[in-house]
Amino acid sequence: MAGYDMPDEAMDVAVLEGLRSLRLRKRRITAPKEDEVQLQINCVGICGSDMAYWSKGVAGGFVQLDFSEEGLNQGYCGQMGHECSGTVRSVGAKVTHLQVGDRVALEPGVPCSDCKLCRSGRYNLCPKMRFIGSAVNRVPGALCRKFNHKASYCYKLPPSVSLQEGAMLEPLCVSLQAVTRAKVGVGHHVFVSGAGPIGLMTAMCAKAAGAATVTITDMVDAKLEKAKEIGADYTLKADMPDLLSALESCIGEKFDMSFECCGVPAALNSCIQATMPGGVVCVVANLPQSIPLDLQVAVRHEVDIIGVYRYCNLYPRALALVSSGKINLKPLISKTFQLEEAQAAFEHFASGEPIKVIIQPSAPEQLV
Repeated sequence: MAGYDMPDEAMDVAVLEGLRSLRLRKRRITAPKEDEVQLQINCVGICGSDMAYWSKGVAGGFVQLDFSEEGLNQGYCGQMGHECSGTVRSVGAKVTHLQVGDRVALEPGVPCSDCKLCRSGRYNLCPKMRFIGSAVNRVPGALCRKFNHKASYCYKLPPSVSLQEGAMLEPLCVSLQAVTRAKVGVGHHVFVSGAGPIGLMTAMCAKAAGAATVTITDMVDAKLEKAKEIGADYTLKADMPDLLSALESCIGEKFDMSFECCGVPAALNSCIQATMPGGVVCVVANLPQSIPLDLQVAVRHEVDIIGVYRYCNLYPRALALVSSGKINLKPLISKTFQLEEAQAAFEHFASGEPIKVIIQPSAPEQLV
């Protein structure tokens, strides 16, 4: 069933038509290009950036969504979804490593492959990156029944990895990028601020890299309980009195590496103050453009502050960690919804306690 023989067809798409207002619309999908595959989308995870678009119309300080009828008819506006997996239903003429029926995880960002950053191996920073479900470059997302994607950015899932786990490889790669850039290794003591999906996955990646202890803070008791379940050694309420002293008492000293995963400016300062001289603070979450920062503390202690923007060359490693059992993503799944229930899925996620909410546009066995 070659993709280039398929006619255009209509499909259901969940479209954000206004703040906190998702509705199903019909949009057409073309046959895949010669280097693409067409997928039956099975699982889509709701990301923090999706939630920001849903609740505020903007994410990460980038482009504000245009909810006018003209904007909605442009084909992109409001079509979110980048944490996704699916089943190959047709292949382009030049695709040889995938076939109909293969279950795959999508790496949502497709770089230009030709600029200096791409050629140096840091394609996540490509200025021409086409990242699906992003208002920045107006590329439609995968919160729909079917989706075309470049085949070289689709990774075949082994039988041991579920489609739900396949969709969760994307946020796992963010955490893996953070732990890799911070150079977490055997015996290190790690602090993670924020026990949302990225914070918990960062804890998992740190443990997989050999960290001796992981300490996590959060404001939500249920998330701290989940942190204990996935292997965190110490958990603390983020608003407790004298948090810094309590953090240091966990391991008897400051931390080798700290990861800011909640997007709260005060939490970043806590990370800086909780990190030992010569250590590393890695900023993973999106923060306001301008924040008060204890830079002098970082300078005086030679604490390196590094950033993370998505990930690069990490999908095979993330998949290996999950398929080998070194990282178990299943405990992070809070609830699953159908595409028709997309609005309810976002409302459920907005309650604050769920870790990972997944929308299933098509059943795994559905290939039409």
